[in-house]
Amino acid sequence: MATMGNTIFGHFSGKVGSVVGATWRGIPVLRTAPRESSKPPSPAQLLQRAKFSALMAFLHPIKPFLAARFGKMEGSKAPFDLALSYHLKEAIKVEGDALRLIYPKVCISKGHLRGVEGITATVEAENLLILEWIDNSDQSFAGMGDLLTIAIYVPSVASFFFFENIALRKDTTTQLTLPIEAVGVEAHAWATFVTMSGSQVAVSNYFLVGS
Repeated sequence: MATMGNTIFGHFSGKVGSVVGATWRGIPVLRTAPRESSKPPSPAQLLQRAKFSALMAFLHPIKPFLAARFGKMEGSKAPFDLALSYHLKEAIKVEGDALRLIYPKVCISKGHLRGVEGITATVEAENLLILEWIDNSDQSFAGMGDLLTIAIYVPSVASFFFFENIALRKDTTTQLTLPIEAVGVEAHAWATFVTMSGSQVAVSNYFLVGS
């Protein structure tokens, strides 16, 4: 792969012979065109592709959130790449002839901030979600003013719903109105803290909402 600067012809893109021009993280690059193979993919390759496709469908809608909340760049790997790699290893498995997401293993944020401890969720009046947690702001890497974010995923509509910065760590309780899509159905949720500056984030904690 070779990088290219601006020329009188502009950035090169497309394919010429065995060379492909593209843009990688905003940088124009040249790559060798991949060779076509007549060898059929193995069952393991097909499975890995199926896992990748399933996780891309699941994670791509929240890519901006993961890009800002799932660690830092590691070499050439961006936070979203790290999130995808983690979930491929930890959060999806084969059951019979189908793939199944392991929701308690799903992680929406990753950092060094102290996480949410002892969170409980109670649904009242059908759509009112009461959340309670422990004030652990006296521990290392925690502050009373850290902000709570909740993400809820509803499998029946394959959608995420985010409630960002809805309470402080010291509050120990808050309530939110569930979206109509999450009322009376199985829903999965994750809680995380972020500092007021947004520079530090915690590893998310999973909890179940609904039936």
